[in-house]
This record gives sequence, structure tokens and C-alpha cells, in this order.
Amino acid sequence: MSRVALTSVIALISLFLVSCAVTPTPRPSVRLTLAGADSMQWLARALANDYTQQHPNVTINIQAANSEMGLRAASQGPETIGMISRTIMPRELSQARAVVVARDGIAVIVNVQNPINAIQATQIAQVFSGDILTWPTGPSAGKAIVVVSREEGSGTRNAFETMVMNQQRVTRTAVVMPTEAAVLDYVAQNPEAIGYTSMGALTPQVRALAVDDVYLSPETVESQTYPLMRTLTFVVPLDPAPELQAFVDFALGADGQAIIGQRYGRAP
Repeated sequence: MSRVALTSVIALISLFLVSCAVTPTPRPSVRLTLAGADSMQWLARALANDYTQQHPNVTINIQAANSEMGLRAASQGPETIGMISRTIMPRELSQARAVVVARDGIAVIVNVQNPINAIQATQIAQVFSGDILTWPTGPSAGKAIVVVSREEGSGTRNAFETMVMNQQRVTRTAVVMPTEAAVLDYVAQNPEAIGYTSMGALTPQVRALAVDDVYLSPETVESQTYPLMRTLTFVVPLDPAPELQAFVDFALGADGQAIIGQRYGRAP
């Protein structure tokens, strides 16, 4: 075969191979929803950002409100996760299952001008019930303590009252806030204020107090030495979409738990 003929044959074979090549099918777009506890917002966004970078066909919509919304959300379809930051009763899981993704410490926070850096759990109950009314020391000594709490339906409020208040009610004079961010902002701007929030929401504008001589950190929460500790839970449909299950598996895997460990205790 002449050189010209051989070249023509090679060209024809190459053209045939190109024409027969299979064009990769684009992965279908997927939309997942995480809805519920406001205290899980940082966790949800951090996991979602990393996951969607690895899976560009996936969009994750985050709706932060409270744990009651999260329980309702879990029944809305196979592509929705409810985010719950309080204890879940078995009767609340008739159409779903609970997956613990992190341990969270409830931070008792004060203004950065407040020199107090530690408090006992019994004292927290006395302050939030109104039995202790004034600050004992520092620039606010003798001034009224401004108690800041969360709204009804908040998983953080439910957990705080369960762990701290021993069936006492929070004082009626408490300032009630609708979100973690609102609590943080109020305490940051008011030297006489004291509040509580998820450790994942903390900012440098407030200071978390040591409780019963244990400072709050991912390590003390993970080891369960910090006394005000709770679990954070995804409530997942019994028959989740494959894409949703893949996201849950990511959250529980090494990469997801490394992200969670930046601000929380890792899952049990």
C-alpha cells in the first residue's frame, strides 16, 4: 500500500472513531433542601458549600427557622432534610429517621466588656429565672442583668431550659429574640446582657463563659466534659432520594466530619 493510500486509510479510521465517540451525558441537576433549626445554619452552609463544589449539578437550599419547622419539613418529600437541635420524641418520627451529625455546646454569652468569664450551672438558672437581678462586679456592678432568650419553638431554647432551668421558667422580663444572630447582636451591643446560643454561631463580638469550670470548645463538647451539650440531628425521609442519601453520607464521612469539627463536636 502506498504512503498516500495508508494516510487516507488512517484518516478514515480516525474520522470513524470520532464520529462513533459517545458524548458524555450531562448529570441531571438536583435540588436538595435543608430546613429547620437556626442553630444548625453554619453547619448546613459549610457542608453544602463543600458538597456542591464536588457535585456542581447539586443545588442545596437552606431554610433556617427552628426545630419545629425542621420536623414538618422532613415530611415534604424525598429531597428534604429536617434540621433538629432538640431531643426528638419517637412519635415524631413516624415517616422519617433521625441521623445525628454533630454535638453542639450551648454557649452562655456576655458582652466583651463584662469581666466575668465563668459561671456555675446553678447560677445560670438563678440569673435566667430572675432570682439574681444585678451584676456583682465590673463596670456594670449593681446594674440590672438583661436576660436574653429565644422564641417558642426554638430547639436551642428547649435544650437550654431542659439542661439548665430544672423546671423553672425563664423570667417574664427576658428579651425574646427570633434567631441566633439576633441574640448575638443584642448581647454584643448591651454590656448588661446575658444570653445563650449554639457554639456554631459564636462571633468575636461576644464571650462564652466557662460553665462549671469547663471552657466551651469542640474538644470539650466532643468529649462530653462541657456540661451544656446536645446533639444536632438530620431528620431524613424513610425513602430518601439517592442524591439526598449521598449528602447525608458525606456529612457523616471523614470530609464532612472534618468540616463539622471546626466549630462543633463531631458526631457520636
